[in-house]
Amino acid sequence: MIVDECDLATGVVRQVIARGRGELLPFDVPRGRRKLVRYIGEDESRWDERFRRYLYDDPETRGTVWLRVSARSMIVQGFSYVV
Repeated sequence: MIVDECDLATGVVRQVIARGRGELLPFDVPRGRRKLVRYIGEDESRWDERFRRYLYDDPETRGTVWLRVSARSMIVQGFSYVV
């Protein structure tokens, strides 16, 4: 699993690589809402429509699931630069 962040305006470039075993878990709406509130705020009317769909569309129909990774190794790298 790789997570990247690249902000051309600030020059912040970061990467996390996790290797290990993964499993798919059923989507949990209350947990999903807690995570979204943490990052994009409490007011759902301000959320992009795709985030509301993740929560309120039928997970079985959409195929929405959680991915849990048990990391065997993790690499964190910074490639930031001065703008």
